[in-house]
Amino acid sequence: MKKNIVILSTICFIFTSFLLYVFIEYVYVNRISLALSSAQKTSISLVDAISPEIKASFLKPDDISLLYSIERMSKIKNITEVFIIDKQMNVLIHNDSSKWNKKYNEDVFVNAVSSKDKMLQKLNTSSFVYSLPINENSFLCTIFSLDEILNNFKIWKMKLYVLAFVLSFAVTFCIYYLLKFFFLRPFLKAKKYLSLNERNKKTIYSDLINMAFQTSEIANEKLDNIESKSGKIKELFKYALERLQYSGNVFAVLDDSARILYCFDPDKNIFDKQDINSHIVNAVSKAGIIQTISKIIADPHLTEELDIENLKVQLIPVKNESGGFIGILITANIK
Repeated sequence: MKKNIVILSTICFIFTSFLLYVFIEYVYVNRISLALSSAQKTSISLVDAISPEIKASFLKPDDISLLYSIERMSKIKNITEVFIIDKQMNVLIHNDSSKWNKKYNEDVFVNAVSSKDKMLQKLNTSSFVYSLPINENSFLCTIFSLDEILNNFKIWKMKLYVLAFVLSFAVTFCIYYLLKFFFLRPFLKAKKYLSLNERNKKTIYSDLINMAFQTSEIANEKLDNIESKSGKIKELFKYALERLQYSGNVFAVLDDSARILYCFDPDKNIFDKQDINSHIVNAVSKAGIIQTISKIIADPHLTEELDIENLKVQLIPVKNESGGFIGILITANIK
């Protein structure tokens, strides 16, 4: 039972963890998509707001104002580079002075200078290029990097995984102890009760078997006891035949050592085995009957009555004419 509870709890842990994993992945994908989309729109709108200043400064030309506008645009969150490039792919001005007069030959920049309108292109997995024309020969390009957002969401995702693990463990812990309380505890109590009954039953069996062995030893040692026993059996059957016509669903005759001399129990209401000369401990599994027989053998004075399941059972001690105990009759009727 305990093994089954552990297996069930483990399955519960795996199932709960899987459900939480699917839920976290769903939330993560949705939230990061919204965050990336929002960051792109915000950055592009700010670029569009500052670009007229850059265009005006570039056309005058006003180098100080142009450098200021370029620097201000580079400070926008998620923007890493701001520069103006001509159709020969030469960088005319850049927020990083070390990159002035550098050439950009990537396809995205070729596409940017070939376009006559604004264009957003993917540079790599987390970077984008946004371009817009300043005049017929020059284009303003900005490079967006969303690595910071991705890293923040990865950390957030790891925290959710840890929380999901703790939650799965807590749910499994609760289910384990609930199963243990509602199933294992009653099972162990029942097992303990049955074990106690089995020990009591074995004690009764042991006592009766010892009686049987003692009787057997005496019979082997003294032949006259065998003859005497034979006479007892005749008297016992004489008494049993008188009672046979009043018998019910079960009728059995035991000698004074609780061995079966006759047994009628076609439905096996009491006797699991009905072999002649079998000891009662090998024929009956009901501890109450065995215990009562042990009591009668120890003190054969009164008829004992038992209610076992749907049976009303009588155990009648039989004595001979001289008052000596010679056996037991067992009768039972279905209620």
